[in-house]
Amino acid sequence: MRTSLTSATVKLLLLLVGVGLLCPVARSSDLVKIEGLSSITLEQAEEWLESQVTYIESAGVSPARADDVAYFLENAMRDRGYDKAVVDWKVQGDEPDQIILLTVNEGQTEVISAYDITGNIALEDAAVIELLTDSTRKRLGIKVADSVPYVKSDINSGRKKLDDFYTLLGFGDIETETETRPGPSGLTLNVIITEGLEHVVGSIEFPAAPDDQIAKVFADAYSDFNGKKFNPAIQANLKSRVLSNAVNAGYYEAVVKVVESSHRKSEGQEIVDLTVEVEWGPAISISGISVKGNEKVKHSFFDHQFKSLVGQPYSPGSTNKKVEELLETGAFETMRTVPVHQPDGSVHLDIEVKESYSRTLGVFGGFTNYDGPIGGFEFRNLNLFGAVRTINAEIEFSGRGGRGEIEYVDPWFLESDVSFTARAFTLNRSEEGYDKWETGGRYEFTKRFGHQNCNAITFFGNASYTDVYDAEIAPAFLGDTQYLAHFVGLSYTLDKRDKPQQPRKGFLAQGSASVATSAIGSEVDFFRATGRVAYYHPVGNHNFRMAARVGGITPIGDTISIPIDLRFYNGGPNSVRSFQERALGPLDPSSGHQVGGQFFTVFNAEYEVPIKYLTGLNFVVFGDAGNLLAGSGSPSLDNMRYAVGAGLRYMTPIGPLRFEYGYNPDQQPNEPQGTFHVAFGFAF
Repeated sequence: MRTSLTSATVKLLLLLVGVGLLCPVARSSDLVKIEGLSSITLEQAEEWLESQVTYIESAGVSPARADDVAYFLENAMRDRGYDKAVVDWKVQGDEPDQIILLTVNEGQTEVISAYDITGNIALEDAAVIELLTDSTRKRLGIKVADSVPYVKSDINSGRKKLDDFYTLLGFGDIETETETRPGPSGLTLNVIITEGLEHVVGSIEFPAAPDDQIAKVFADAYSDFNGKKFNPAIQANLKSRVLSNAVNAGYYEAVVKVVESSHRKSEGQEIVDLTVEVEWGPAISISGISVKGNEKVKHSFFDHQFKSLVGQPYSPGSTNKKVEELLETGAFETMRTVPVHQPDGSVHLDIEVKESYSRTLGVFGGFTNYDGPIGGFEFRNLNLFGAVRTINAEIEFSGRGGRGEIEYVDPWFLESDVSFTARAFTLNRSEEGYDKWETGGRYEFTKRFGHQNCNAITFFGNASYTDVYDAEIAPAFLGDTQYLAHFVGLSYTLDKRDKPQQPRKGFLAQGSASVATSAIGSEVDFFRATGRVAYYHPVGNHNFRMAARVGGITPIGDTISIPIDLRFYNGGPNSVRSFQERALGPLDPSSGHQVGGQFFTVFNAEYEVPIKYLTGLNFVVFGDAGNLLAGSGSPSLDNMRYAVGAGLRYMTPIGPLRFEYGYNPDQQPNEPQGTFHVAFGFAF
């Protein structure tokens, strides 16, 4: 097989040949000879027969193989518009020097050069042509705008696709006919379409609902399907909805049928009335549970977790959802529920569990541009009190100081569906321009709701004492250096990402507002609000992401200035990547250190491409923009700073390890030309 090359690829191919990466170019066979070709090149014909010729070279010449290879060539030609092509064969010579001679009569090539389409109203001509010629174009790699060979079998296949598409649009009586006539430069394909009336779903008759939940399902289904274009998928979708809700309501053995009850014409449409028939069967409820395999987890834990299901209709979906929730705690390696049917018609759930190791002690380490080397120890208990509550303790050291933290997580606070988190911490840290000591705690109550718990509302509070005990920054820019801050607030999250740890598609929206006041013991009073949106979209196996963040903090009450450690900062691997961490924004002119601000914005976009043959390694290009304003009284997009850049990412099971360089395209005095970042996790 010979390959036609463009000049742009010659040097690359020569290089690949030099390192032995190219396969040998296919050669013409000594055992199969072809004659009689005129418009088809010998190289094209040999390419079509490559696999058959390879087989003959390994198995030998025979009349049966000669007939096969002639058949393949004849069909390959007819697939490409040589509708009357004929290939004869004969075996020449004596063994072992026999060869196969193929004699080709190409016939006349027939190409569709024009279309005459009538009767189509719902579809434009271009759509009709695309459907009719789809098989030929895909097989031969021909663009829609180019002429295609006339292959009768392909046109018949295209008519079937055209009819199916019309049926999906609601034209159940569609009829199409095709014929050809000679034209000045090829064939003209005549297409005659009889669309018939558009079919629309009319009334839907449901059986008597056994309970209010099913009655609501019927009402919603009527609203969703009535007036929609009717096609065969409508009946299947309606049946699936009714059946799944019947099962979730405990009618585990329900049988559902959706039939066309009548057809009637009205205002130029064919109205299709439907009837839903249901054999409900017995209502199955859960009478109780039993647990096997638990040694460290108390049996009462399972009683609390499954009590909302006991006495309710047996729903595999609800049961599986509870199992998935418990597996996410990490306290169990496996969990399986087996419904055991009882004589009274109920089911008893046998829950089989395998517990995981609940206590772990680990070490960790890493490096970032701002913190330098990072290392520490972590202890985790996933089954505190035998009730699957979690306690984490962590000690961390870095180039900027040390931190100790202990956290308690209760996913079912007071056996409710509200989660509770409490955290106590202390740290000693050197920021750019000042050193601080801080100790305090944080508490959160979170309620999740909606489909797959994608919505979350959190009430939170944070109380800490901060002592900025050493500073190179002028006092006028520091604000209070010793203070107790206690703030409370609310946040809302809508998370529609497919995988929160490594999202490829979906979106995230978050917003929070908090207030610190002397009424709850705070020595500084302020109001703070932040917001964030992010969008993720796959492009084949590539990834596109974009995000925007904004935040503001303002003093209230008797507070005049926000302390330096409560202000916002910008720049770094997770914001505007042409700057180091916290290096974007207002400066103290005497020391040259950043002093933070009361209003910020960050905008990011990036496009990520996997590197072929290097599994887990991706190439990314990005653009960032953002600002940081000293005051919050006049929030704006003034003083925007920018970054454009690229980098490499190595994907690990818990997130990407990132090596990125951000270039500053609008460099100002005292700003870097660009910054190289080493970081872990996604930028946004």
